[in-house]
Amino acid sequence: MKITEPDAYHQIAQKLQETKKDRNNYVNDFINPLDEELASLNIPYRIIGRPKSIHSIWNKIKVKKIPFEEIYDLFAIRIIVDVPTKQEKSACWQVYSVVTDVFHPIPERLKDWITTAKSNGYESLHTTVIGPKGRYVEVQIRSERMDEIAEKGFAALEIQRGQTRGAKCL
Repeated sequence: MKITEPDAYHQIAQKLQETKKDRNNYVNDFINPLDEELASLNIPYRIIGRPKSIHSIWNKIKVKKIPFEEIYDLFAIRIIVDVPTKQEKSACWQVYSVVTDVFHPIPERLKDWITTAKSNGYESLHTTVIGPKGRYVEVQIRSERMDEIAEKGFAALEIQRGQTRGAKCL
């Protein structure tokens, strides 16, 4: 997009920069009530607030025919649990339960790729909740292993761990 739609790309990038402080404050307002509740699970976790990609924002502007200022979900929250593989599913669903106890869920926005992973190996729970000030927030819940696969790809993870048999890396 930076090459094919440079004006739109730079315009969105500038607006993201202008709203960065407000978005960071909002992420903190969202995370603070979750932190207390998640700590009570006694499951190691970390929470990351990340901006949506410029391409994703641009698609939303085009598809919904709305200006940048009317996009309320400019970021997503990722909650990553650090548990053994056998405990991943239950830990993720426990975190989901906490998130939906603290914030009102949008049921039709639940995507469960933990029960059945995507064909590329991607595993995660995605949900959208109504956060502070009535804003929609996408929440992704996954384990450290799932996050590594999502970020680096399943094949890269297998090679990194030395679990691929008979494969040659050039």
